Amino acid sequence: MKFIFILLYSCFLFAQQPSHLLIGDEELAGVNIYSVIQDVDQSIVLSTNNGLYRYNSLTFEALDSQLIGDQSLFGLEKNSKGIIYCYNLSGQIFYIKRNKLYPFFTVPKELISSVLQIKIDTDDHVLIYCKKLLRVSPEGKFKVLYTSTNNEPSSLAKSKSGKIYFYDSQNVFAVDGEKVTFQYKIAYENNHLLKPYTTNSGSINFHVNTLARSYNVVGNKINEVIYKTPTDKTALYNFFASESKPIVWFASTKNGIYSFALNGKPLFNNQLLFKDYFISSYLEDSEGNFWLTTFGKGIIFIPNLNVIEYTNNNLLDKDDLLRITKKGDELFFGGVKGNIYNLKQNKIQLVQSNFKKIEFLRYMPHADVFFVNGLVYDNGLKSMLFDHSFNKYDAFQNDKNAKIRFVTRDGLYSTSKSNWEYENENYNLRSYAVLEDVQSKTIWLGSSTGLEVLKNGKFIKITHQNQPIFCTSIIKVKNQIWVASSFGVLVYEKDKLIKIINKKSGLLANKAIKLIVCDDVVYISSNEGLQQYNLKTKQFKNFTKVEGLLSSAVFDFEVVDNSVFIITSKGLQKISFNDINSEASHLPKIKIAEILINGFESVNSRTFFKPNENTIEFTLFAISHKYRDQLKFQYQLEGYDAKWYTSDFSSNKIRYSKLTDGKYTLKLRSVYNDFASDQISTYQFTIESVFWKTKEFIIIAVLLLLGLSYLFYHLRIRFVVAKKNEEIEKEKYKQELNKSKLVALKSQMNPHFIFNALNSIQEFIVLNKKELASNYLADFADLMRSYLQHSQEDTVSLSDEIETLDLYLKLEKIRFEEDFVFYIQCDTSIDKEQTYIPSFLLQPFVENAIKHGLLHQNRAKKLSVSFEKLSTYSIKCEIQDNGIGRTASAKLNEKRKYQSFATKASQNRLELLNQSAEDKIELQIFDLYDEQQQSLGTKVIVTIPIINK
Repeated sequence: MKFIFILLYSCFLFAQQPSHLLIGDEELAGVNIYSVIQDVDQSIVLSTNNGLYRYNSLTFEALDSQLIGDQSLFGLEKNSKGIIYCYNLSGQIFYIKRNKLYPFFTVPKELISSVLQIKIDTDDHVLIYCKKLLRVSPEGKFKVLYTSTNNEPSSLAKSKSGKIYFYDSQNVFAVDGEKVTFQYKIAYENNHLLKPYTTNSGSINFHVNTLARSYNVVGNKINEVIYKTPTDKTALYNFFASESKPIVWFASTKNGIYSFALNGKPLFNNQLLFKDYFISSYLEDSEGNFWLTTFGKGIIFIPNLNVIEYTNNNLLDKDDLLRITKKGDELFFGGVKGNIYNLKQNKIQLVQSNFKKIEFLRYMPHADVFFVNGLVYDNGLKSMLFDHSFNKYDAFQNDKNAKIRFVTRDGLYSTSKSNWEYENENYNLRSYAVLEDVQSKTIWLGSSTGLEVLKNGKFIKITHQNQPIFCTSIIKVKNQIWVASSFGVLVYEKDKLIKIINKKSGLLANKAIKLIVCDDVVYISSNEGLQQYNLKTKQFKNFTKVEGLLSSAVFDFEVVDNSVFIITSKGLQKISFNDINSEASHLPKIKIAEILINGFESVNSRTFFKPNENTIEFTLFAISHKYRDQLKFQYQLEGYDAKWYTSDFSSNKIRYSKLTDGKYTLKLRSVYNDFASDQISTYQFTIESVFWKTKEFIIIAVLLLLGLSYLFYHLRIRFVVAKKNEEIEKEKYKQELNKSKLVALKSQMNPHFIFNALNSIQEFIVLNKKELASNYLADFADLMRSYLQHSQEDTVSLSDEIETLDLYLKLEKIRFEEDFVFYIQCDTSIDKEQTYIPSFLLQPFVENAIKHGLLHQNRAKKLSVSFEKLSTYSIKCEIQDNGIGRTASAKLNEKRKYQSFATKASQNRLELLNQSAEDKIELQIFDLYDEQQQSLGTKVIVTIPIINK
């Protein structure tokens, strides 16, 4: 009795509405949405009682607002530049810029009405309809175009031509720029306001405010259309019109919404759709999605109006459906609750209950029975005919006279309609799929060990790439056997594999689950969706989440005529592949959300990077409401690699490490089902070369190298020339030095001195002073030998120099006899043997003292030579005589026109010695006078640097 009551109750229930997703039910809980619009970046902007929100297909973001008090905003409109405007009931008009709300214009207080309407004209002026119709320029200057005669202003509608229409007191006006012109009259008897709206063709129609009624303008005719909704005098309606289809919507103030064709024909069986939601505004986006916003419960998102769902049926509430089968044009399906439902002519009814979970449901047309789990039922599911005790996984029958083959966890069995007893077919492994091919006299079997074929009484294992083939569905397509396996769909002909349909050839997933053939198409299900494969064109059509599939995991499906009924974890859906366009359109443009340098520094606006800033990570972003779950992106870094790479948006980061210097262009595009968007985003950047690799540096380096080469060559030439000159100078100096030595030697061995010395010795011999003659001759010989020896040396020891001076002065003393006295003294602190001075340095000064000072002195002649140590590095030689002095000597020489050879030679030699010496020889000559300025002689001081050997 209970069952009969349920059946009678349920057979009249209608249960279909567009398949949809609910977005923002948590994020927007309690938020009343008043209007919705799509921004130029494809994001969705909402005006609500809590300000503005932006939805980027992933998250909701509240826009920054400086509103004080009431946050409610209405009437979102967008101009040709993409600037979005809205208003509040206080008459303030705002615009959005960089995710912030800014004031644009305030309606004068005396013009504010209870309702405002705004619309943007072709010149981007904002039309505001309050008590008057205002036209506000982008700069905020306004002009009154019209004064309303109604308390509530009409809505504004923009036609395809760009004119803006409004209604006032049964008259229709059009606004073109600043010109307002009367168009025609619509006489409406009641007091309801008519509101213009734009149809999908761009023409203007009018709907009656709060009622399901409109006036359609066709040419010069105005046709009244009454949309049949349930008669409820307390229900009022908000009106929405589709921009792309001849469809209108009436949202009830008592929740839910009705849909009609423009001509009044009801859609969706004239059912109240989304009956648990107060629908507040409507949007069709650029991808063809439909958005129905609500009060307090988020957004109803409809990818495709032609995809129908049956989830709003109370009968199916909380029943997780699993299996479906067809009988003619009727569908039977069931699930976890153990109920079996019937769908016929869009009516759902409960036909049987109290089963265990429905794990197998199959109508066998040749036997005209139902298999339900392990049970056999009659064609009306009223009487059980047999209990096979265990669940079936698949069943097959070629014709009404053939055996029914079925598989279970215990293997392969057969039964017949005669008594429904079953028998084992000598195969005891768990099996999932079976097909009997009468033509080849084979049975194809998919078991837990793989695919096998029973032929000539033997089971033959079939493998692929030496791997077992695990399959869940086997069908016959003309003369071919199609197997749904983990390798894709394998196609056999005459027991040979002739084709593999897998992901590379367009299959959504390599693991196919179920196959159904109808006419020239094969339907293939997987955990990624449902596909239709055209046997003639070899092309796929896909039905995935993008096209409106509620869940990717397809449990089961059935085909009736051109309609496919699909069971997923979200319930039952109906589609027609004729209404599905699985080709990608309006794919989003990929954007770069963030650029990180070396893993931490964010540099979104930079395009030039230093040589060490060469590890770059890009975070990508794209707004797509339709393709968000299936979208992929491709990228190529020109200058680094010519290949395009594909990646899922779940991994939306690209990282390049240790890039070399150079110019790069990152190219990005979105991809869906191997279809790449023609919108390519590019980002050009340059990694600067290390300074030694830059063109400027190379040019400078080359020029510098050339300059240095020239400079080196020039300096080298100068060095060689200088070296040569130095060698010449050294040689010249050497020659001059040798010459000075020769001159000094000559001065010391001048004929006068030799003659005088020999003459004095001869005199000793004549006077028979043999001993003196012998002594002085020996001294003369020693002096000559010393001169010759010194002529071979550049330096002599102080001891040798003193000895030579002593010999010279002894010989000179012979000339002057007792009239000449000389002294040679040396400081005891001087090591005479280790102290070296230039050769032939001092004797010329001693000679000058004798020749020019003492020679002309009439009184006793005195000469002293002394040596004193000044420092570790120098000594002082002081030569003093009591001669006539330099002044008297100069006068005598002037008369004689004579210049001392020794004096000149001494000066030349000093200059030569000082020329190449770091420490110079210093010469000082003092004239000595008494108190009456009479000459007392001459003093010569020679400061001599010590030469160390």
